[in-house]
Amino acid sequence: MIGQLVFTPKGWGTAAESRLYGLAVLRAEAGLEGFWGERRLRRAGRELRRGGALRVLVPRNFSRWPLLERFGLRPVEPECFVRAQSASLALEALERGGLAPDRATVALRGVRVDHDLARTAAQLCPRVRRLVVDAPRGGEELALWLRREFGIPVMPPQEEGQIALRFQDCPQREETTLDLYGTQPQLAGLTLAAPELAEEDQENLPLLAALWEGGQLGPEDIKIT
Repeated sequence: MIGQLVFTPKGWGTAAESRLYGLAVLRAEAGLEGFWGERRLRRAGRELRRGGALRVLVPRNFSRWPLLERFGLRPVEPECFVRAQSASLALEALERGGLAPDRATVALRGVRVDHDLARTAAQLCPRVRRLVVDAPRGGEELALWLRREFGIPVMPPQEEGQIALRFQDCPQREETTLDLYGTQPQLAGLTLAAPELAEEDQENLPLLAALWEGGQLGPEDIKIT
């Protein structure tokens, strides 16, 4: 179960099951003000872990992760959610740059080919003119498969694209690069949002990731701004 930490003035750190946009969460409320603030936060951490939560949604700009990590809690990371939108992000980045996809080259870069990189390549092949596949582990095999399956020109790793998607940290060649990894993906000025959520939650990537994972958010609910 996913936990949710909420700051409320009268919260004492107790946790109870709740719903967040239809997603089942274990919600702990804690007030950090005053002498007992630290104790309330520790209690919230214990209650969340005892209730079965391993990953926790926290308030924006939360800075007390070392305390929660003592209880085996970790953040909800947005990487899988962001990567699920990678093809759409690439096409939007091309459009923002005034480039027609069917005349553009997109570079896919990483240290290895994983499921997300291969899926993105297959999604982009019918839409773009050329791909660059730059992944020392598995890149050559993927390029050969793409040529056979789609007949699209796949350029060697040293070639540059109009934009690049990076799936792991690796040398950067393109001016416009979207980093689709880590706790804070860098999307070259693009933003993933869910307009139907409350205004303060619409661009909260960990929350969007949790809702996506829990089946409460679909492709039709996501907007790139």
